[in-house]
Amino acid sequence: MGLFRLLTFILVVIVAWRMIKNYQKTVVKRDKKSEQSKIPVREKMVKCELCDVHLPQEDAIGLKDNGQEYWFCSSAHRNSFKQQDS
Repeated sequence: MGLFRLLTFILVVIVAWRMIKNYQKTVVKRDKKSEQSKIPVREKMVKCELCDVHLPQEDAIGLKDNGQEYWFCSSAHRNSFKQQDS
């Protein structure tokens, strides 16, 4: 009867140890995923030709003139630039 209890105890310890190890692996994976999601994505930044403010290219207003590309923070700055250029 003592041998059966010993084997049962060893089996319970092994199962518990495996469950803890699997849980630790999932926690580490979850932490790595959350760290990766916290890393900001680098966007291409452009400078407004009129006021020198830097902003993401997708938020900027572009203007192609004589083969060159100019970026502006607002349509008012783009219009002012057009009037200066004329």
